[in-house]
Amino acid sequence: MADQQHTVADAVPTPRPERLHARALALMLTDQSARGIADRLGHLIYSGELAQGLHLPTVRALAAALHVGPTTIASAWAQLRQRGLIHCDRRHGSVIRGPGRLAGRRYASLPLRSAVRLDLSTALPDPALLPDLAVPMAEAVSGTHWRSYPDDAMDVHLAAVLHGTWPFEAEDFVVTSGAHDAVHRVADVVLHPHDRVLVEEVAAASLLDIVEDHQAQATPIRCDDEGPLPEALEPALASQPRMLLLQSRMASPHGHALSRRRARALVPMLAASDVVIVEQDTAHELAPTPDVSLGEFLPEQTLLVRSWNKSHGPHLRVGALAGIRRVVARVRARQKSTGSWPSVLTQRALAQMLTDPQTQETIRLARCCYRQRRHRMVRALHDHGLAPTGVAGLSVWVHVHNAGTAIRSLAGDGIGIASGAPFVTHGDGRSHVRIGTTLPHDQHAHIARTLGAAHRGQPL
Repeated sequence: MADQQHTVADAVPTPRPERLHARALALMLTDQSARGIADRLGHLIYSGELAQGLHLPTVRALAAALHVGPTTIASAWAQLRQRGLIHCDRRHGSVIRGPGRLAGRRYASLPLRSAVRLDLSTALPDPALLPDLAVPMAEAVSGTHWRSYPDDAMDVHLAAVLHGTWPFEAEDFVVTSGAHDAVHRVADVVLHPHDRVLVEEVAAASLLDIVEDHQAQATPIRCDDEGPLPEALEPALASQPRMLLLQSRMASPHGHALSRRRARALVPMLAASDVVIVEQDTAHELAPTPDVSLGEFLPEQTLLVRSWNKSHGPHLRVGALAGIRRVVARVRARQKSTGSWPSVLTQRALAQMLTDPQTQETIRLARCCYRQRRHRMVRALHDHGLAPTGVAGLSVWVHVHNAGTAIRSLAGDGIGIASGAPFVTHGDGRSHVRIGTTLPHDQHAHIARTLGAAHRGQPL
């Protein structure tokens, strides 16, 4: 009998994972659009009201409960999947993953240096166009009391250079370990979970990661070549966002640059809000477009971030953050508590490079080369019926109907380009590609021909 009872106990099936009933979930949803469903579920997941491991209802069951089409639910599921909040497969259905499990996932999804003869999947600077770092670094060492702790986290020489070149009268300055470190530190100070952040509809993957890693909700703003469109910004401000995150020049990957005319059009609606404006200008030394900042008009609302990794060398790792005193002061206080500011030696070397005539000439030549390389790629794409966006940048963003096929075809030829998916806030982005334009090559016509054929649905 004991053996029989043991056998019966072993035969008891494992309890099924907890599943949320479609009708119960429908009662939690008031906005029945795909975006509204995704945003509401994202809020419930971040707040812990929907726990990790919980199985969601099927697409058809929830569609029936909400009286919407299955494609609406499928689109919402795709948005949640892209944010890393749920996992979907045919066997187990849709399961909540929970927030924070895929920090930095967009940037991490970008291709590493691939084993191809021509890697245009990145927008890294051309080593041949970078100025020499050895001499400025040696001069910084010989001219610095490097055996003792610095009196301040910011080198006085670099501070003097930056104050003289900043586009507006900033309330306070601080140095960081690059531009993205600066934005991340600002987000630490400014953002709370579920805050809305206005971002460009197509934005740098690392910036979107920062928003998502802080459990904030990214609201995309359509842009043209001059920056955010007023008719897109105005209704977005009605949602009371906490932050506007904007790339002011050589925007990655879209390529737009904020014009003074556009800035003037945006200022009245921004001034009527309490949004914190965070501008990122990561390649300003290489930019062929005018230096325009919203801080010229709204200094009390604006933070401007700059870095020199792309122009002066990736190993510098120095960024500058300037603007709203209450934010900059808190960033500085957190830096001092952890000792996490850039080396004063590196700052001094950068200060010397920013005022050195030979370095300035090297940067001028690099600016011309990058502009010409991008122009050749854009012209080739236009010749094959494609419409790349933007006016300047270290890459080209272009719509292609069958981007996946084109990427695989070019990879077969030893040429690597990137999928557009990591750069799009909502939607899969897979109908776009990003092509780096920093390296010299003669494959413009071949790349454009392949992408043009994929766009028209022709055999490759």
